[in-house]
Amino acid sequence: MRIKLFYIHPNNYGNLMMASAFIQNYRNECIEKYNEDPEFYMDVLDDDELFRVQQSLEGAVKVYREKLFNRKRRGIIGKLSKIFFMPKEIMYNKKSYDACIVLGGDCISQYYSKQIFITDMYRFLKISKKKPVYLLGQTMGPFAGYAITVVKHCLSFCKIYVRDHNCFQYMQSLFDFKQLYEARDLAFLDIPYQNKPEIVMKVLNVYVGLNPYITIVPSGANRQYTTNIDDYIGEYVRIINYILTETDYNVLLLAHVIHVSDSNDKIIINKILEKLPDFCKERIHIVDHLILPYEARILIGNGQLTITGRMHAAVSAINMGVLPICLSYSVKFKGVIGDDFELNNYILQCRGDKFWKNNYVSSSIINMINLALNDNPKKEKILSLKRIIQQRSLSQIQNVIEELHGGIEKEKRLN
Repeated sequence: MRIKLFYIHPNNYGNLMMASAFIQNYRNECIEKYNEDPEFYMDVLDDDELFRVQQSLEGAVKVYREKLFNRKRRGIIGKLSKIFFMPKEIMYNKKSYDACIVLGGDCISQYYSKQIFITDMYRFLKISKKKPVYLLGQTMGPFAGYAITVVKHCLSFCKIYVRDHNCFQYMQSLFDFKQLYEARDLAFLDIPYQNKPEIVMKVLNVYVGLNPYITIVPSGANRQYTTNIDDYIGEYVRIINYILTETDYNVLLLAHVIHVSDSNDKIIINKILEKLPDFCKERIHIVDHLILPYEARILIGNGQLTITGRMHAAVSAINMGVLPICLSYSVKFKGVIGDDFELNNYILQCRGDKFWKNNYVSSSIINMINLALNDNPKKEKILSLKRIIQQRSLSQIQNVIEELHGGIEKEKRLN
């Protein structure tokens, strides 16, 4: 069976965690139940990105790059190239694969590029009329204006699995989709290598040493929070200063998204470091270069707690039994993290300039830090809830496998 995967960005740890969890579980289930080893094709930019995917998987998984056109072009030329090649890409996808799968996130929303949103909707519409298209682990919306009509028309043939109950209810209220289901984020599943003792020990020795630490993942998507970059940086500096002067913990600054220039966590980390006094830097570990997703999860999972503007860093924390404190700009934090794990008191809604004035963010986060460091019952609670959520994450993969193999058997009988 040949499976096409959309939205694969291997330099985004959260995205690659979802991809590796999906691919590994899909393959394992197929081999166990159907004695079949599927092939996965993805829209990565180059062979280096493909190699990162391969490094994130266990066993001889068959993963390949779809080489239809140069996806690395940027700017206006890149946009025009994608539009020019779209008919060829759609035709190729309809002919070459048994199914197309769009892995989750919140890309199907109006938070990001209008041009990408519209072209993706058109692409999914055309492919889904001929081949099964599954949207897995999604946060969709909010939608307004033209987008409601576009989504209603273009996704009517797709099978949609959203990753939280609020999103499910929201989509039900807007659309009459016959194939809309509720699941959970794919990254709640374990990923290859995260629990191997020898790998865990090696990662910790290389990056953080023996002293306990608090992980901070400052989002490079600062414009989702505030238009004032100085206010944004200043609040992170105050948080770090508090940890280093008022607690015995070191700080790990971890870049979770590095692949895009306008949302690069490394850039924000550099700006934070410029504002910190020298004495603080002696107790700060910095991981702002590309590592593998299981290495990022190991680092997050062995800290005392995680303060993050990246949602999938919070997902990794929960997977590893660590409390996350979230700086939220989107409904996805409440839906994916807050409601299922009873963690809404550890989520700070801070989208908008007003929240970043008068030390509001830093004082709120500091209060959460003091609460979280002594909240052992909550840590036990998230570990017990995790098993339920993981089953809901896995169920969407199992459903896809059963449907596709049922369709293949039906096709064989008809022929």
